[in-house]
Amino acid sequence: MRVTPLGAGQHVGRSCVLLEIAGRQVLLDCGVAVAVPEERRYPELAAVDVSKLDLVILSHFHLDHAGALPYLTEVLGYNGPLLMTHPTRAIAPIILREYLQLRYRKREEARYDLEMIDACFERARCIQLEERVEVGEISVTAYYAGHVLGAVMVLVEAGGLSALYTGDFTTVPDHHLSAARLPLGLRPDVMITETTCCTTVRSSKRLKEYELCCKVQDCLEKGGKVLVPVLMMGRSQEMCMIFEEHWARAQLAYPIFVIKGTAQKAQVFFRLFAAWGSQQVRGSTKPFDFPHVRFVDTEEVLAGTTPAVVLAGPAMLDGGSSLELFKALAPDSKNLVVIPGYCLPGTVGNLVQAKTRKIQLDDKEIHVRCEVETVVHSDHADSRGISELISQAAPKQVVLVHGGESLMKTFLPIVKKRLRVPCHSPAVGEAVELPTEESIKVLASSALAMSAEVVPPPPVLDSVLASGPVAATFTGLLKRQRDTFELHARSAEGLERCGMKMQRVRFRHRCVLPAEKFRKAVSGLAKLGGALGSRRGISDEWSGSGEAFELDLGSLCCQVQPQGGNVGLTVLWDSAAEQEAELVELLKMLGVET
Repeated sequence: MRVTPLGAGQHVGRSCVLLEIAGRQVLLDCGVAVAVPEERRYPELAAVDVSKLDLVILSHFHLDHAGALPYLTEVLGYNGPLLMTHPTRAIAPIILREYLQLRYRKREEARYDLEMIDACFERARCIQLEERVEVGEISVTAYYAGHVLGAVMVLVEAGGLSALYTGDFTTVPDHHLSAARLPLGLRPDVMITETTCCTTVRSSKRLKEYELCCKVQDCLEKGGKVLVPVLMMGRSQEMCMIFEEHWARAQLAYPIFVIKGTAQKAQVFFRLFAAWGSQQVRGSTKPFDFPHVRFVDTEEVLAGTTPAVVLAGPAMLDGGSSLELFKALAPDSKNLVVIPGYCLPGTVGNLVQAKTRKIQLDDKEIHVRCEVETVVHSDHADSRGISELISQAAPKQVVLVHGGESLMKTFLPIVKKRLRVPCHSPAVGEAVELPTEESIKVLASSALAMSAEVVPPPPVLDSVLASGPVAATFTGLLKRQRDTFELHARSAEGLERCGMKMQRVRFRHRCVLPAEKFRKAVSGLAKLGGALGSRRGISDEWSGSGEAFELDLGSLCCQVQPQGGNVGLTVLWDSAAEQEAELVELLKMLGVET
């Protein structure tokens, strides 16, 4: 097995991983990087022979995971299977169109056009959570990842090998999404995990949200405006839920403006796919009805003088409405800019987080006099969360992607020493060869699995979640159908499931023995302790004369034909008893070789 990052190797952005497993090639995500030179914007797809790809899987709709997909399919010509979830299939084209239109406004070239986006996603095959999908000789199972609506982790299996790709995930539930979840004891051969926040350990999320809301309230009461740059598809719903909860508790009436466009479409999708939401969302009849929220144009916000909260995208202030509003609000000390997440180096958001007070934008210098608040409100797992998921999945090897080089260097020893799992952090284009054991995955029937002895795994230090149980070996009836193996109990039901019937073979062995040898052998049978006896007694004086008779010796039957000083012996037994210890001993005592 080989894992090669074509993007997001020792950095964040343009996620794309080539997985070579059991002679098959699977591409995991195909994203773009923002705020970087054009030559580093796309994954290193020149390293791949697109015609040899067996499958492409998209974990979620974010640009850094999906932004280069139309280039792969419509320009480079990949026309094979493409898997993603229903929410990703619905939302990703919208995100990509906005990205393309933003590039057009900046007069930047793009490698694909709007029509290619539609053509790309029309061919997608949608998968359900925990549904095992077969694509040729590859099977894929999707698991809930949290992070954003429709995001999944995927278990890829082929030829008895398995790889778990996390995409982006979070292990702490928020207001609109649940935490990532995996079944215990997957034990993949390799786990490819994101490490965006692998050196961060977060404190109470609720406390941080309360502190943020108090600062926002303080700014509003002083007559200022609050700009919150967010991803409009997902993060805007989360922030609205946080603010609405505080507004109700503090009895506030300030308006919450959300810039029209993507956020309105997001409302539709979040209602449509409410089953993907948190328990709070699933338990509400109107989970995304916000009494203080108004959808407005950027011009209306700029023209207004009323204190208000404004949610606008993009999240990193690298263009669009959020940057336009930032230019207008940043010079006023009454205002507040809240950056609620990670911003890539090179973006305006990253400069604002760094408390830069003079920012050059095009031909204009912006003096940042407003207050700036950075909130660690990330939808990525922190160090504890990543460690917990590794412990729970119990992989044989770990490959780190989607994280800064220095952060990975800090986290890698934690995986190796504390979790005791071999770990790698390859750069872009660097292949990791993973040693694998020859094995065949077999699906055990419930009857067989319930009878298996369960052995607990060794403990993992400093881990909240333990690995799953490891079953001891057991035997049964093996059924093969193409590349799928099933193991059933050796019973009538197991035979029926395998399309088999129990067959018995009757063995017959004829021989002639001296009467004295036969008499001594029969008289010694009682030593075996079984229910062994004869229909006719054989006395010590018996000389081998008289009528023919049978001896019922349990596992076998002896037909005896006296022949003067000898006996003609016919021994009968069934194949089902052939290996029983008693039978072997009986035949040995009678002088019969099997």
